[in-house]
Amino acid sequence: MSSKPKILLVAPTALDYQGNPIKQKKLHLPALTLPMLAAITPEDEADVTLVSETSEDIPFGEHWDLVGLTGMGSGLARAYEIADQFREKKVPVVIGGIAASLCEQEWTLKHADALVIGEAEEVWPEVIADFKANRLKPVYRMERTPDINTLPLPRYDMMNARKLGMWRPVQATRGCPFPCSFCSIQTFFGRRYRKRPVDQVVRDVREAKRSGSRYIVFIDDNIGVDWDYAAELWAALIPEKIIWMSQCSIQITDRPEMLKLAYRSGCRLLSIGVETTNQDSLMTVGKDFNHPSKYKEQIRRMRKFGIDISTEMIIGMDADKHATFNATYDFIVDNKIAVPRVHILTPVPGTQLYKEMEAENRLISKDIGKFSGGKVVFHPKHITAEALQDNYWKLYEKLYTPRNIFRRLSGSPMNMSPYMRLFLTGVNLHYRGHIKNRITPGIV
Repeated sequence: MSSKPKILLVAPTALDYQGNPIKQKKLHLPALTLPMLAAITPEDEADVTLVSETSEDIPFGEHWDLVGLTGMGSGLARAYEIADQFREKKVPVVIGGIAASLCEQEWTLKHADALVIGEAEEVWPEVIADFKANRLKPVYRMERTPDINTLPLPRYDMMNARKLGMWRPVQATRGCPFPCSFCSIQTFFGRRYRKRPVDQVVRDVREAKRSGSRYIVFIDDNIGVDWDYAAELWAALIPEKIIWMSQCSIQITDRPEMLKLAYRSGCRLLSIGVETTNQDSLMTVGKDFNHPSKYKEQIRRMRKFGIDISTEMIIGMDADKHATFNATYDFIVDNKIAVPRVHILTPVPGTQLYKEMEAENRLISKDIGKFSGGKVVFHPKHITAEALQDNYWKLYEKLYTPRNIFRRLSGSPMNMSPYMRLFLTGVNLHYRGHIKNRITPGIV
């Protein structure tokens, strides 16, 4: 192939309860995969177009030489659907990402000409070269861990600014060192925790700001687990005058000086995986380093320093019983959690939890489209699958009544800015609409 190929890179949307693609006007929390793939694509080798399907339409009618797709959970199922449509047009398709890397290879190769396993920075240029030479291989696997000390600037300029909300994605670290058996992140990265040079993170923050917003979402899975690194990064962010949010383990609350520094650097919201109020349940998934008896004080401490909390919780773990639903509701409302997200325990293919449940013959389905965090795909131990499914949505409906939204948001720090209050209110109303339509909050 002598001329530059036209490459379409697509981030598929997730699927709703009926298996339909979820669409919305704006992409409020964009991912970084597509801008990074565009950055590592040699400009003289290909013309690249990026599409985030949640807020943009896929240009099926245009000519493309190669299509690349990535997706997590039910987003991978949507990637398969998109891939099938392009392959019917004889357009070669490459699929990668965490979900495709962890599940069985044949699941993806039924729908794609090539599968990329692992992180793509070292592999993607090879895929393009092989495609141009008509020697595309069925499987590409990273032979070494990519050096994240030398990542290029993400192509923020190629993101559709008209379809973006206020937040821009930046990454400081990759992976998480904790051993939670349900977690696809620690499985994918092998419990390695890698930190980018602080000056390069600041460089990316400045580029993200130039794209039109000072509101930054660090897409890290655990931004505060290395306190020395976090302290260096957050100190460097103070002069940038950004507002940021991210995910972090609750152990950050053990260091008040870190919370103070995080706030000074612009942190206003941290998403914390508290998972459950049941210590026995935490032990069943390898997260017994969390202590529910401390949660109330830890949350109070975060808010004392001006940082609000969004929680991630899981229903259906092996020690959970019917009382878990009321306990979860009481915890969220009593602690006035600003943005609570609750997921049904999901044995993601490739994780330790999936292997355990497969060995115990507890899987109900292997349909990747159902692995959204909102559908029961396994046999629980102490309640029926039907009861888990039904009570999950009842719990969500109670949490997101107008009265409870108001009650929960009243717990936000007093010094929170009007924009952040408006943002949190908007997220709650957005999720309320999703719950009515049986869309798992947080999947788009």
